[in-house]
Amino acid sequence: MQGDNTLNRSFIKNIAVLMAVNLLVKPAYIFLIDAQVQSRVGENEYGLFFSIFNYCMLFQVILDPGIFNYNSQLIAKSPNDVSSHFSKIAGAKILLVAIYAVLVFAFSWPIGFGERHYSLLPGIMCIFILISFSQYLRSHFAALGQYHYEAWYSGLDKFLMVLIIGFMLYINRAINIELFILGQIAALVLACLCFIFLLKGRIQLSVQFSIKELKVIIKKTLPYAFVLLFMTLFTRMDGLMLERLLDDSAYSAGVYARAYRLLDAANMTGILFAGLMLPMFAKLMNDTDRLSSLVEEATRMLFYIALLVCLCCWYYSDEIMDLVYGQNTQEHYTVFKYLMTGFFAMSLANVFGCLFLASEKLKELNRLFVFGIFLNFSLNMLLIPRYGAIGAALTTIATQYVVFMGQLLLAFKDFRIKYSIQTLSGMAILIFFGFVLFKLAALNVSLNWIVEIIIIMIFMIFLAYLCGFLRLSLFFKRSK
Repeated sequence: MQGDNTLNRSFIKNIAVLMAVNLLVKPAYIFLIDAQVQSRVGENEYGLFFSIFNYCMLFQVILDPGIFNYNSQLIAKSPNDVSSHFSKIAGAKILLVAIYAVLVFAFSWPIGFGERHYSLLPGIMCIFILISFSQYLRSHFAALGQYHYEAWYSGLDKFLMVLIIGFMLYINRAINIELFILGQIAALVLACLCFIFLLKGRIQLSVQFSIKELKVIIKKTLPYAFVLLFMTLFTRMDGLMLERLLDDSAYSAGVYARAYRLLDAANMTGILFAGLMLPMFAKLMNDTDRLSSLVEEATRMLFYIALLVCLCCWYYSDEIMDLVYGQNTQEHYTVFKYLMTGFFAMSLANVFGCLFLASEKLKELNRLFVFGIFLNFSLNMLLIPRYGAIGAALTTIATQYVVFMGQLLLAFKDFRIKYSIQTLSGMAILIFFGFVLFKLAALNVSLNWIVEIIIIMIFMIFLAYLCGFLRLSLFFKRSK
């Protein structure tokens, strides 16, 4: 039991640092940079960027055919071989960049990209290439057990983007989509150089090019590649399909992008959790009790965060959108409100997805994701022509909850995960009082909406502590 509490305290403390860093940096980038760029360039121009961005993301599996997840669990299990793994995987990733570029351009012609699309495509491709290398380099910190480095440097790329693009926006006062793309590229290059410098003293950095080794790595990482490909397809088809199915000069894609930006930002919480959970889960695969304890702790934290975010975005959708973007239409509010309800499923699915990745039990997970792709594509084809961006939002909700419930059932079956009565009753209590408090505030309270949210959050924290859902002692107790 002492080992469980020590591990859980370590997990929670690193998550606390991770959240603190990203709650400072990521919102600054989203609200002060990304959202303001869209407001300056307009819905149509940004909608085009969003469509091409999602298109390039569909091929992200070529850049990282499961290497990120494979590398995390591989190094976590055999840290002494990290230098050997680095040289082989780094060389393989460079070869994959060439394949990625060829495929992205090859498939862009059949779907009807025009001159304007091709003027932006190379820059957006570079963003994804650099993101892939940045994530790969940073993954070594958590995999080597240096979770504090992962926590502190997780927001470095966005911090640099705030500085570089912020200079263009607020000092130079000149911005367009091309400059926005160049700013991101510059920030990612600097982040990669920083990670290389930090890793240089910990592992031997070298690059080994080998087609034979590339084939071996792809063969080993292929199941992870399918996971990434399938997840990308059923989460990123919406923006591309909006631009391709509707003849409105990418306006609906721009409307959807406004809301999806905030969903994507909120989901960074789950992604950051996953970055720490994956190597921890990999180490505990043969210790069912300690694994179950850590899964329960992660679920509690993500459940609490996701519940508050969903309720805030549902009851204060107009206020949040106006705060971020200034002027909006009713369509903007509706898309945002619907889309954010999917955050609950997206967030908690990160826990169970990490279990399958850490255990390498991916066949059932991939089957579930294939069904999610079919469901997402079918609903988009049905709803987008009728309801536009709102139809895409409804499709996202349906897909996310179906896939999440499937992951939950598979996790219970394969890992014998158990939740205590205290956890389950705490979930029920928080859901009930969460809805009641937000509803009462919306109907009967006339304070500033931010003050209302803060008051509700304080009450919910107190309530979660009283019912034992959040255990603050894990932050302060020292292991003996």
